[in-house]
Amino acid sequence: MSSKLKRLETVTWLIGIHSGPVTGGVLRGEKSRYQLFGDTVNMVSSSIAVSQATAGLILASGKGHWLRKREGLVQAKGKGSVQTFWVKSKSSSTERSDSEPPSSSKALFDESTGPDSIDRKAPNTAEEKEKDNSLIVWQVELLTRLLKRIVLHRQLSIGMKDKDLATLDASKILPRDQMTEIIPMAGFDPKVEKHSMDADSVKLPAEVVSQLKDLIAMIASMYKDNSFHNFEHACHVTMSANKLLNRIVVPSPLETNGNMKEAHDFTYGLASDPLTQFAIIFSAIVHDVDHHGVSNEQLVKENNRLASMYKGKSILEQNSIDLAFELFSSGNFPALVSCVCADESEFNRFRQLVVNSVMATDMYV
Repeated sequence: MSSKLKRLETVTWLIGIHSGPVTGGVLRGEKSRYQLFGDTVNMVSSSIAVSQATAGLILASGKGHWLRKREGLVQAKGKGSVQTFWVKSKSSSTERSDSEPPSSSKALFDESTGPDSIDRKAPNTAEEKEKDNSLIVWQVELLTRLLKRIVLHRQLSIGMKDKDLATLDASKILPRDQMTEIIPMAGFDPKVEKHSMDADSVKLPAEVVSQLKDLIAMIASMYKDNSFHNFEHACHVTMSANKLLNRIVVPSPLETNGNMKEAHDFTYGLASDPLTQFAIIFSAIVHDVDHHGVSNEQLVKENNRLASMYKGKSILEQNSIDLAFELFSSGNFPALVSCVCADESEFNRFRQLVVNSVMATDMYV
C-alpha cells in the first residue's frame, strides 16, 4: 500500500478547460457507462489548459486577472493551432515559464461564485467565421491607424517615448459616478499639426499590433449571440462613429479655408487629439459587450445580479465599461497599454473618455 501511495505522490495533472456543447449517452457493453462526445471533448483533451472560448467567459465575468496568455500555439484535435491560456494559481508567488504547465494543485480561484451562464457568439459555418474574422481585421486596421497618430503626436508634442507600465487596475468607482461634464481637449501645436499627415510612416512594434489583434478577438468573444446587441451591431456602430469622426476631424476646405488652426477650433480641439479619437472608436467597439438582449428596466425586474451591482442605473452600459477595462488592464496587453497611454494620467484620461462615450448610449442618463 505504501508503495502505491509513493507512486501517487509523483502523479501530476494537466487539466484542460473548454466551453461548448457536448453530446452525452450510455455506452453498453460488459459494463454500461455514461460518456460525453463531441468537438468540446476533443478540444479539452488536447492539453489546452484554458481555451480562448473559456478565457472569453472568464474575462466577461470580470476575472481577466486570472488569465495568463501562453507563448506559442497548441495543436488541438480537429482544430489545428489554437491560442490557449494558463489560469494563475491563487498562492503562486513565482513566475512560471509559459512553456511549462502549472504544477500547483492548490485552488486556482479566490472566489467560489462563478459567472452567470453566458451564451457567447460561436460561428458555426466557415462563412460566419470568415465574416467575424474580417470584421476583427478591419477594426484592428482602424485602431492601428489611430495608434500611429497617438505615437506621432506624443513624440512631436512632448518628445516622450512610450513607457513600460505596471498593471493598471480599472477604477473601483462605478462608471456612472465617474462621468464628468467637461473633458479638456489637446491644445493646438503648430509643430505637431505640420507633421500630422506623417502618421502612416510610424512603425508600431509587432508586439503592439499582435496584442491589439488579441484584444479585439477577445472583445468579439465577449459579445452574446442575441438578435441585436451583438458583435455585428458593435461593428455597425464603429463604422458610423468612424464616418462621423472623419467628417468632423477632417472638415472640408470650405469650412476651414485649409487652415489647421481653424480646423482645430472648428472641432473644439478634437482634430488635434488622437487619444480622444482612439477612445471614441474603442468605445463604439465595446459599448455593448456582454449585453443581455433585454433592457436595463427588465434586468431590475428580474433582480439580476448586475442590477444590484450597479444600483439599478445604466446597468448594461456600466457592465460593458467594467468588462472592457478589466480586459484592457488585465496585464495581458502591456505593450499595447504602454502605446495607448504613456503614463497613468493618460490612462485615466482614456478611461474617462470611454466612460463618458459609452454612458452617453444610455438614453435615460
